[in-house]
Amino acid sequence: MQLEPSRDADSDANSAHLRRRACIPCTKAKRRCDMNRPCCERCLDKQVTCRYSVARPYARRAVRSPQMGSPSSSRSAESQATPLLESSLSTLLDAEVSHDNYHGGGYSKDVNGILNPPYCTASWFLRVEHWVIYHGDAHPPRLPAVRGSILQQYIRCVRKWLMQWVESGHCPMIHRSLFAETGMPPCVQDAYAALAVYGTKNENNEEMVMQHIQDKTDALLERYSSEKDLLAEAFVAVSPLSTIQHLARVLSLFVYVFIRLYDGHIRQRAEAEKLIPLLRDWTVQLWDSVNIDVTVQNAFGGDYLMAQDKTEAVVKLWRIWILMENVRRVWMASTCMTCIYLVSRDGKGHCDGTIDFTARRGLWDAASAPLWRNMLERRDPLFAVPFQTAWLFERTTVKDIDPFGLTMMSLTVNSDKLDSWIAESTDMHLEELLTTV
Repeated sequence: MQLEPSRDADSDANSAHLRRRACIPCTKAKRRCDMNRPCCERCLDKQVTCRYSVARPYARRAVRSPQMGSPSSSRSAESQATPLLESSLSTLLDAEVSHDNYHGGGYSKDVNGILNPPYCTASWFLRVEHWVIYHGDAHPPRLPAVRGSILQQYIRCVRKWLMQWVESGHCPMIHRSLFAETGMPPCVQDAYAALAVYGTKNENNEEMVMQHIQDKTDALLERYSSEKDLLAEAFVAVSPLSTIQHLARVLSLFVYVFIRLYDGHIRQRAEAEKLIPLLRDWTVQLWDSVNIDVTVQNAFGGDYLMAQDKTEAVVKLWRIWILMENVRRVWMASTCMTCIYLVSRDGKGHCDGTIDFTARRGLWDAASAPLWRNMLERRDPLFAVPFQTAWLFERTTVKDIDPFGLTMMSLTVNSDKLDSWIAESTDMHLEELLTTV
């Protein structure tokens, strides 16, 4: 599946006869727009939601009704809303038009001055522009100066997170409610048990513990060896695995590879290295699977739209977000781990790109759907791309970014620049801060 955004300025053949106009964010900012579709270059650079008006400049603006569909199917994700969540479609769209910068944390106000944020009323995290892998092919960014100690600190953070998952069932890369509806899959149960056993490893039981992990790894590979992982091509041949199943096996394999790569056992490390290509393949297939889900959700709407009441709708929307955000976090943890290991071993490594994730502190740790919704009513989710964080430095402090976000930023932003930003609100430097996440 093609994940790169199209740069075809004439993508909408039906409107080719209309005079091309600058996008809404460029118009409001009074900046030149190249009018590329679906997203102009400035909006890509600024991480702004690029939206084009379809109304004629001389036409009287009609009142939108909740029954009206999106003017363009390519923007169907932007118009997903439900009246059960106390917001009509017209209110949602008007609020989005008034946002000069989606990531800026700005809110629209009604005539009474009441905030009307759209984040708690629609599946903003399913927008197609948030499901792109950024490779920097068009404008290769200069690699940030990241200290070597940061790379090692990242590995310590992941190890800490995995043990935190064992102890409390929740960590920055695995949500406590991820498997609330489906139950924890057997392969994840095995990985969880393997981590628990590994936590007891000492010089007396080392061989027994590592043999246990070897056996669990072999069982995982055998379980999925017969599966055909051919992903959908024009929705003809669909993968037999659902996205939650893809995520379960990637998470399980990630646990085994991580343990064996960084245990210090020479033979285990050699065996784990053989699994890196497979982990990458499964991670790619996970991403392709979730992109199919996103396409279907945007085309036909999510099941939260069919909820019987507001409470049910919020819970359904929250669970969708948990799955999608967990996919993002496992994808990033997996790709970063393999890249860091290869750089440490060979002096260079292949970067698989980077993706958007939710950086707002507290959203990931919200214990219930109502708490999650309440946070979104007050603040935007800080949807961020790790290497495009200049706007975060201008508008947030360290206390606004969650532990996963801080860790990802440490790998993709100049370490000295991060130190300066951290010093504005704390007395710590970067390495010290990472020991607390």
